[in-house]
Amino acid sequence: MSSNGAFNLPIRFMLPTSVTLDPVFSLLYEDNGPAVTHLIVNKAPLPLKHVINNGPFMEYILSKEAGPKIEYKNLRPALTAMRGFLIMSPTGKQLLDFYRQLLQLQARWAIALAEQITFEIWKTITQALYIDRCDSQLETHIGQYVPDAKYKIDTCTVGNRNQFDMMIVGELGRLRNKTREAGEALHMFKSSPTFWTQHGKLVASIEHCEKKLAEVRRRNVLRKREQQARVNAAYARNGANLHRQMGRAGMTPQPPHVQEEVVDWVKDVKDDHFNHNESDNYFSFSDDS
Repeated sequence: MSSNGAFNLPIRFMLPTSVTLDPVFSLLYEDNGPAVTHLIVNKAPLPLKHVINNGPFMEYILSKEAGPKIEYKNLRPALTAMRGFLIMSPTGKQLLDFYRQLLQLQARWAIALAEQITFEIWKTITQALYIDRCDSQLETHIGQYVPDAKYKIDTCTVGNRNQFDMMIVGELGRLRNKTREAGEALHMFKSSPTFWTQHGKLVASIEHCEKKLAEVRRRNVLRKREQQARVNAAYARNGANLHRQMGRAGMTPQPPHVQEEVVDWVKDVKDDHFNHNESDNYFSFSDDS
């Protein structure tokens, strides 16, 4: 501080940040050779069909959704699982149509925002490469995938910043208006009293289906137990019959009373059919013969 009380520290200029530090650039262009090549060769934003198929980028887009939070990942499988029940219920079809409209509004907003952000990052990259020409880190990254990128960048011009802004102001305004309209429609739909009424019906349907599922599972467990009990009983009966099968006498252990019954039966049969004097000889011959 000087004697008159004024600060006299030297001014520190902040170095310009690189576009490569932008999270959108990381999601769309980092380690993506085809996207970088398209950027230099075609000098245009990425095609929308490629953008919406980029899972991490679309998750980044969906994280910016305004209004009440909805777990879309849980909503879609829940509706699919309950489709049969809802179609048969009195208000089920109306409920499915309602949530189909919600998903359509959400998809419309997400696609519009993805297209807008893709255009805006292309605008930022174009300014850094062809107008400001001060992002060496960006040029180095592009050079890894496009060998002659430096020559193409040095020999291409899009005018100054004002001229470039005038060229894209119409398209940028159209995309922003489209995103704003889609976002407002989605926010109004999620904030409407009808949404909470229908959502309450869905929650009630989910609870009803969960109760039915729990009951089905309980009956299934009980049925399996009863079936196993019948199988065990059949094994026990078959095991008891094994001791009485013909030809296995003496091969398997017998209870004492069974052995006694078998001995008595053999004795009775012998007495009935073989009751004669063993000394009798029906084939004896006299000495005179």
